This record gives sequence, structure tokens and C-alpha cells, in this order.
Amino acid sequence: MKSAKFLAFVGLAACLASATASAKEWKTVRFGTDATYAPFESVNPKGDIVGFEVDYGNALCARMKVTCVWQNQDWDGVVPALLSSKFDVIFSSMNITAERAKRILFSDMYYATAPIFATQAAIKSDDVTPAALAGKAIGAQSSTVFANYIDQRYKASEIKLYPGGDEPFIDLASGRLDYVIGDILVAQKFIEKNPGCCRIVTELKRTPDTFGPGVGAAFRPEDTDLKDMFNKAIAELDADGTYKKIEAQYFKTDIRGK
Repeated sequence: MKSAKFLAFVGLAACLASATASAKEWKTVRFGTDATYAPFESVNPKGDIVGFEVDYGNALCARMKVTCVWQNQDWDGVVPALLSSKFDVIFSSMNITAERAKRILFSDMYYATAPIFATQAAIKSDDVTPAALAGKAIGAQSSTVFANYIDQRYKASEIKLYPGGDEPFIDLASGRLDYVIGDILVAQKFIEKNPGCCRIVTELKRTPDTFGPGVGAAFRPEDTDLKDMFNKAIAELDADGTYKKIEAQYFKTDIRGK
């Protein structure tokens, strides 16, 4: 009969071996993003994924000394694709929410911008209460905090959800929607490219229970080491001014929400 000390030793050795086997040396990190969300991520005429989050993600990879690989992924399937190991991190303007945190890990927040209502330029009313928008067509990207917001509050409106972030604004400009709820910077970028089509009606308060504190990178629950690597790099790029330099290439204001 084996002694208790021997069995304890064997158990400890097994635990250490298991930990060593499960540890991963990250040399390449595969980024999943829905590139329909300019200026954060979009596809240029050459077919490259470009935008603020791409430049920022590449800077994080340089700091972590890993190779970035970017993959375009439709938004509705982005969490299942992460969990099935199609890529290693969602880096695609994903708002940190308690509901999502039940399935995935989040990094520290790296930007927080205002949700807004936008409407057609011809619509002059600024009243966006549920009563005022009863019967109106409101659009948002599906599986987002924006879609959740209108689904919870605008029961008497005609809600239309879209797979991509650009599509609601395209339909707003063409008159197929009366209102869109989305991110202020995405709305501003679209209006800048389509002058006279639309206008921003109002900003909405970023309440934690609805919109969350801001945007973070998302990981599989077991990849705590990768999350820690990102958090360290996020803090370092913030401290040394790298974040601010990248931000200034895309935005006139600080989007960090700090």
C-alpha cells in the first residue's frame, strides 16, 4: 500500500504536469472582427481590414511581441466562432456587458463612446421617446447593446435589425428607416461621407446596465493568460502615449471615456 506522502507527491506532480501541458506560449494571436464598422474596422478597396481598432490591435501585438492575424467575421457569429477556436480574441467594438461576461472574458475597457439616435435630415423633431416613435421604423445592428435597447423600450415601433454596422445607416439615408440607434462616431463618419442625408438627434446616457462601461477585447474563459497579456499592453500603450497617437489619426476627441 502506497504511503499518504507518496500519493500526495504523485498528486502534486500530476497537477504540475497538467498545468505545464495546458500553458500556452502565445506567438500568434488571431483577431476576429466584423469589418462593417468604420472608422473602427472596415474593408478598403484592396480588400484589407483597416481602421482604428486594427491599428491599435497591431500596436498591442507589437508590445506583446506576438504576430497579429486578422479575420473578418459576421457579427452574429462572432462569439460562437471565438468559443470554437476559429480565432483567439474578438477585437471588434464589443461592449462589455454582464450578460456577455457569462460566456466570455473581457479585457480592460479601451474605449467608451456615446450611443446616439440618428434620423433623416428631413425629420425635424427631436423627440425620441417611445411614444413619439410609435409606428416609426428604427434600425440597429443585431446582437448589439443598441438592438437590446430598442427591443426593451420601443415595443410600439417597427424594429429592423441588420447583420452589419453600416447597413442601418444606409437604409436611413435611403428612407427605408426613420431612425437608427448606434455609436456616435460611426454615425458621424457615415454622415461625413453622405452629407445632407441624416443628422444626429441626441446622445444617450451610457448606463452600465444597458450599454456597459465601454468596449473591451473578448477571450475564451480559459485564456486568462492572454487576457492578462492584453491588459498589461493596454495599460502600457496608454501610459506611453501610443494610444493617444493612434487615436489622433482617427478622432478629434478622446474616446477612452476615462
